[in-house]
Amino acid sequence: MAEQSARDAAALEVARWFAHEDDYPDFDAAGACERLGEAIRFNTVNSDPATADWHEFDRLHAWMRERFPHVMAAGTFEVIARGSVLITLPGTDDGLRPALFMAHQDVVPVVAGTEDDWSEPPFSGTVDNDFIWGRGTMDIKEMVAAELEAAEYMLARGGVLRRTLYLAFGEDEESFNTGSDALAQTLQQRGVTLEYVWDEGGCTVGDGARFGAPDTPFLALELSEKGYVDLALSVQSDGGHSSNPYGGTSLGTLAQAIARIVEHPFPVRLPELIAASFRALAPAITEEPFRSLVAEAASTGWADTDALAQACMERPELFPLVTTTIAPTMIEGSSQQPNVMPQDMRAVVNFRLAPGTSVEDVVSHCRSVIGELPVTLEVLQGNDASAEGRYDGYGFTMLSSVLGRYFVDPATGEGLPCVPSISRGATDAHNYERICDTCMRFSPFLVTEDEEARGIHGTDERLPRRSYIQGIRAVIRMIEQTCC
Repeated sequence: MAEQSARDAAALEVARWFAHEDDYPDFDAAGACERLGEAIRFNTVNSDPATADWHEFDRLHAWMRERFPHVMAAGTFEVIARGSVLITLPGTDDGLRPALFMAHQDVVPVVAGTEDDWSEPPFSGTVDNDFIWGRGTMDIKEMVAAELEAAEYMLARGGVLRRTLYLAFGEDEESFNTGSDALAQTLQQRGVTLEYVWDEGGCTVGDGARFGAPDTPFLALELSEKGYVDLALSVQSDGGHSSNPYGGTSLGTLAQAIARIVEHPFPVRLPELIAASFRALAPAITEEPFRSLVAEAASTGWADTDALAQACMERPELFPLVTTTIAPTMIEGSSQQPNVMPQDMRAVVNFRLAPGTSVEDVVSHCRSVIGELPVTLEVLQGNDASAEGRYDGYGFTMLSSVLGRYFVDPATGEGLPCVPSISRGATDAHNYERICDTCMRFSPFLVTEDEEARGIHGTDERLPRRSYIQGIRAVIRMIEQTCC
């Protein structure tokens, strides 16, 4: 019990970054928490569309229609693909490009056999004095509900939109991204281009020490995301008795192929967005080697950043941002007995693609390094690295201002700076890059790094009530500042 209490207290420490919690004093904070709890109770797991319970998505849609009447009265509600939602709230000024606030309705499953490890049942949506509990409270039903709450609050008080606002909620972000693809295609076919997109992203305060800037907290506003490839490697053989492994075994061949891929990493390069991160933090960078390397890069007009990129490779937090990563993750087909050679074997290697890298680049690289080995390659799933979004435009400027109001360094009283960055994971946002050059990824529902590591896709996913309400304040203000 004492251990749990200490963990709870540590999780609630995130509120030390909060400011202006007295904004929107008439907002129904308690009701919003209860409504998020309701949304959590819909079991919208969608790891495989063939087995998903689409009735749960239908029930969630009915909940949206019932709980947010002003949104429904002011806008149009469409179901795109099988279960994705597009809500259009029209603005009065056709000269303003629309904004799109997005999230996804689907959640990952709870690992079978771990249900009893949860302090509260994973789909209970329990709301206590401090937390909202359940699968989706951090990833990312809280953003679905918060965007609806913010729009409802604004409309219920007579707010008028000048800029058209879209709310777009995909159905399968955790698996195939087909819902967001259909949503983006729908808007593209209608001739829509967007001023900015706001999607989920990091939800913690960054530590400037990883960039050589100690005592400099910041918010990483991700404007791009790495690409993704699951590459299957297959080897066929007749198997047989292990006393005569003439020509080697399928497992040996497969192991050689994996080793060659791992031993031939991809090039190291400093993406423009990470260069922008260093430039934003440069005044506070006092530690070596980054202090000297940033000064050296600046002296060349940031034309030569190779040494800085190599230094990033030495830090666990930074190395995924400067190269395409290689992670062998699965192997199957092994013999069930030590003296029997396996027959057909397969392994999967997961790649996260650096900006400028395509799926075909990964396949070509692997074919080249595998060489003469009799290995078949198959892309199971993949998408190119996304475009690097704008950090010098309206969307980034406005969101940085809003976040700086609500998240403040208690040591200085100054708003936390927003630093351009790249998401190491995949989101639905990349599908909207065809109609928007500023797709921003940041979740304004802050948690501690420990809570993020344990709760997202893990056991005891939960969100502090204060974090949820503070995030809603940020969403309301972003609508007011950019759409009204």
